Amino acid sequence: MSKKRASRLRKIGVVIANTGTPSAPTPKAVKQYLAQFLMDPRICPMPRPVWWLLLHTVILRKRARASAVKYESIWTAEGSPLIATTESLERGLNEYYARAGLPVVVRTGMSYGKPGIKHAVKELKEAGCTELVVLPMYPQSAFSTTGSVSDAAKKAVRRARFKGRVRFIDGYGEDSVYVRAIAASIRNAGFSEEAGDRLLFSFHSIPLKDIEAGDTYELQTGATSLAIAGELGLDRRSWTISYQSRFDKGRTWLSPFTRPTLVRLAQAAEPGSRLYVVCPNFAVDCLETLYDVPQELEPIYRAALAGELVDADEEPGALENTGKRAAHCDAHLEAHRDIAKTVRMKRAAEDFRRGAHRQLEADEPFVYVPCLNRSRTHLKVLTHILAPYVGDEA
Repeated sequence: MSKKRASRLRKIGVVIANTGTPSAPTPKAVKQYLAQFLMDPRICPMPRPVWWLLLHTVILRKRARASAVKYESIWTAEGSPLIATTESLERGLNEYYARAGLPVVVRTGMSYGKPGIKHAVKELKEAGCTELVVLPMYPQSAFSTTGSVSDAAKKAVRRARFKGRVRFIDGYGEDSVYVRAIAASIRNAGFSEEAGDRLLFSFHSIPLKDIEAGDTYELQTGATSLAIAGELGLDRRSWTISYQSRFDKGRTWLSPFTRPTLVRLAQAAEPGSRLYVVCPNFAVDCLETLYDVPQELEPIYRAALAGELVDADEEPGALENTGKRAAHCDAHLEAHRDIAKTVRMKRAAEDFRRGAHRQLEADEPFVYVPCLNRSRTHLKVLTHILAPYVGDEA
């Protein structure tokens, strides 16, 4: 067969993958989702038989109801923000490749829950794809994120008996187009170093044992932050890095943690300055940003800024947090949580849909910079990253 004819027969399937969410914000759906997620060998913190027993007799009973309340607070008319945004990006990418005349088909696949990676691979095979490209929507790779996507993709390929070439994109946190996009989103949110604003890069934490085993995630988060700060032309004293969402207290996790970092930054803040928080390891806003940032992190910063004593010496383990008091802070934090909820949550759904930044209030001290989400800029980033894999020479 000639190379020209082989090129005409080539059809590339792309899976854009993420962690996933429950199918509904209900205790039953959350329990089903967590049961799958927490039994992943890359996630469970102890031998699987012991962990299974503990998970199904104790943890899920506590976590399902508490997590359902959180998911319900961020749920939209389109369903899960993570799924709705990713499927919107899927449609945008398919439209782009159709206009460009490229034989590329894109499907959404989640490591846990639906739509699964297995389903995405099956659909792409049935669509006649001869090659696969798997793009985990994590700018920085890690054993527990991109590693889990890789495991699921390999399993899906075997089950679908897909015989074509399979390529995997393992992190893009230093890509120049991605870095410029994040820097632009920070500028567009109103960040001004000249006005005394400071910038906090808050990444999801990982167990130190993964780093000891060779995970380069910590180096990647540093490289991403340095690249974005460089693109913004920031002085090193105006930005810092922290880590949030520790999973459990039984293991040592990558730090400094976000909560005590917020207290320290509030105590050192100049009058009238603002703190901008960005989470560059999330491509799409999800529970960790849409709920944790306004409901758990912002109240801590506001309370510390007001000179109140805040008990936030460490990041609470997600498994130990049953929703009673995530930060184990003093009772007066509840007032700041109400303020944060009033300021943020009322407009969160609309901001999420529009992918735009709202006008800041003059006295607003804490500003969360949304993920790229379903914006045109995000589509440009993704098409740029995928270009070498799909023959896009535009």
